[in-house]
Amino acid sequence: MPDAINTVGQTGTDPHLAERTASGEDRHDTHIRRIIERILWIIGLCVLLSAAYYLHLHKGPLPGEVAFSRAVQSIHYWPWMLSLLTFFSTANDIPPSIVETTVVFIFFLAIRWWKDAFFFLLTIGVGNSINILIADLVVRPRPSPKLIHVYTPLTYNSFPSGHTEHDVVFYGSLLYITFTKQVREWRYHWILLPFQIFAAMAILGIGYSRVLEGEHWLSDVLGGYLSGTLWLFLLIFLYRWVTNLQYKHRLKKEQASNNQPAKQNTQHV
Repeated sequence: MPDAINTVGQTGTDPHLAERTASGEDRHDTHIRRIIERILWIIGLCVLLSAAYYLHLHKGPLPGEVAFSRAVQSIHYWPWMLSLLTFFSTANDIPPSIVETTVVFIFFLAIRWWKDAFFFLLTIGVGNSINILIADLVVRPRPSPKLIHVYTPLTYNSFPSGHTEHDVVFYGSLLYITFTKQVREWRYHWILLPFQIFAAMAILGIGYSRVLEGEHWLSDVLGGYLSGTLWLFLLIFLYRWVTNLQYKHRLKKEQASNNQPAKQNTQHV
């Protein structure tokens, strides 16, 4: 695959490269967009913390949640669809999640994508850890079998949904990597399309499957989506920051190497 910042080699012929980010975007436009992203991120964090505090005080289902869960469970699903929804939840249990994360991490190390490997691992580690911390503070009980059908009774905390949050950071970080410059410029990037479709389906399907199985209320699932999105974007901000630092360092190094011959020629004259 081509280098993520292969435009560095053109510094001698293109003076405008310093005005662009590592991904080739205009720095001014990127700066404005990032300000908006930070504002939205802070708003999202306030919403998550407010919801967590409210559910800590009112642990029962919110109005309409029992009816929503019963409606989801009363639908007659095609066997293949039910199997797919069940698979999304089963694949997200702790043992398979550890195996999947380990395999992906080792794969990135094998192809020497060090930054992507640690971005992936750090995103999952930070996201899951903070999500567990919030759940331990909220201490919301799981849906009661007296109210809805519960496939597997669990005693773990319910808000935010850990399965939903994990899918967002796991597949979300991989999706982000597949859209980075180094992958977009790869000659065979189109072969990743099936994975991208599956990843999007997994993120969308996991929340529905958790309600279907009676493991979470709707608010738990929405909290899991919000929690996962917040920690995913937090690590994406960090990934971009590190990438741009590397880009600036390579620009300076390239400019220094280009100026060195010029100085030598001046001395000879």
